[in-house]
Amino acid sequence: MADGNIACADFTSIQVFADDVWANNASNKQYIARADAAKAILAEQTAELVPLKDNDKDRVVKIQWIDNCATTAEDYDPDCDFVGPKGEITCKEYEIQEAKQSVYCITEDKFRGSTADIQMMIAKGWLSSLKKLDEEIAKSVIAKIDSFVGENEFLGAPGQVVGTDTFIPAVNWGPEIMAYFAETAIMNSSSDVFILDGNNLYRQGWLAQFKALNSNEKDGQAMLETIRTYHDLFNMAAVVGSDKMFMIDKGAVALVTKNRYSTTPREILNGADRIRFAVPSRNLAGVMYDVIYTTTCVDEDIQHQWKFVARFDTFLNPTSSCNPTNTGVLSFTCGTAP
Repeated sequence: MADGNIACADFTSIQVFADDVWANNASNKQYIARADAAKAILAEQTAELVPLKDNDKDRVVKIQWIDNCATTAEDYDPDCDFVGPKGEITCKEYEIQEAKQSVYCITEDKFRGSTADIQMMIAKGWLSSLKKLDEEIAKSVIAKIDSFVGENEFLGAPGQVVGTDTFIPAVNWGPEIMAYFAETAIMNSSSDVFILDGNNLYRQGWLAQFKALNSNEKDGQAMLETIRTYHDLFNMAAVVGSDKMFMIDKGAVALVTKNRYSTTPREILNGADRIRFAVPSRNLAGVMYDVIYTTTCVDEDIQHQWKFVARFDTFLNPTSSCNPTNTGVLSFTCGTAP
């Protein structure tokens, strides 16, 4: 590590230190992001990204969706010659609207210890910045999903449909509520759904694990496991309220991230004096963040600065339902309808 600057080769060592911190269960807890909403969408999405030929569009992505809306059922025709509608693949370009950054810096005086201490200090700063970006993505995902909510076509109890929200009284939020959600999915033409929940079902799921040890209470856990359920207590509460829950068709929503730089550090000189590269998220599989490293003089001290940049957005599958009012996303709230 050169005095006053960090060479490209040093970033490999810093990454190794970050790996060591992350692998240590005792030290990595403070860097584990509360980003379960983003994890849920990444696990469930089916959209495919198509490489763009125009590399100048660094905020544009092309997403490929499967479209079977043209398929129909009609009276039988014995004619040997027949032609049906083609299964289509809808490919659309979207502009990424979201961008967040996390900046971390350290002054030259902190570089007077051993090289190992310096690299460990920097690695921990990196992990902290990456965690913040992971959580920002999770919050954005929830806000976008809330904006995608469509109409619930099932008006049966205990749901009370008001606009695009369905209210369910608190007394009904037990394991048996999964029967209602299964029925709701069927009546909304959904065959494969998952749940993104705040705090409506978390305690029931937690308690059901232990009640299942009793021979007469095993059914609670079994009922709760009939639909894949993800809990993001922290971010749901922050964005839409902990009483909110979403039911989402698998493949209806896609989270897309995009980075400009490669994982190989590139040094930019000629007055710019900065190094640019990309690093992976530690919490969100497949997500990469751009990093810009530079130095400045502050009160006769050299300050080493890292900017971590997330470019991302969440999109709704335009073909997830052939009914324009059924978006593949439903909203439920614990409480009585106003």
